[in-house]
Amino acid sequence: MGELVRRLLILDLLLAAVVVAASVRFYNDWIMFEATHQPGAIQPQRDTLPTLASAGAASPAAPADWTEIPSRNPFSFDRTDIAILEPKAPPVQTGPKPFLFGIISLGKDRFAMVGPGKPGNRNYLSLKTGEVIDGWTIVEIADKSIVIEANSVRESVIMNDPSAQLERDHTRTLASGPVASPAPSASTLAAPAPATTPSQPPTAQGQPRRRVIQMTPFGPREIEEPQR
Repeated sequence: MGELVRRLLILDLLLAAVVVAASVRFYNDWIMFEATHQPGAIQPQRDTLPTLASAGAASPAAPADWTEIPSRNPFSFDRTDIAILEPKAPPVQTGPKPFLFGIISLGKDRFAMVGPGKPGNRNYLSLKTGEVIDGWTIVEIADKSIVIEANSVRESVIMNDPSAQLERDHTRTLASGPVASPAPSASTLAAPAPATTPSQPPTAQGQPRRRVIQMTPFGPREIEEPQR
């Protein structure tokens, strides 16, 4: 019993010593804090002003342009957004203006017989409004013409364009020369001459007709030139 009491007393003494040491440490820290944290001991530092450049060397800055602020996005954080411009597409390479050979109407639909604008070309395609040939878009189909567009430029193409006609041979067929008759004999000269009749002009039936090429909606057609 006495041994247990002695151990308890020793433990109580150790705990009391710890409490006293902690109290003394706290008191000393508090005193040190009050000594080093006095409001009256705080002194402001001296301000150092930046050196100013000479007035003649510095040019006045241009005033900011505030008129463009309302034109910017009002929902932007600082209104410094810049519109991104998409690069423009290069212009479409187009061929020569196509030829119009004819127009076909099927009910409410119209088709244009259009061929590439190459010299001597006679091939064509049946196209309608909105279709493209050699970079040209057909915008409108009329009775005897069409309107095409390319790179924001509109052109009109008429049917039977003189530049699309075939080169014709304008040389006429030479008339047959006079037939040489044999020299009359002596008996023939002695005989009385019969009554002469007025000579008839040669008919045109003996001359061959020239054939020409006529452009139709269904393609070129070769016909005989009408007699004049």
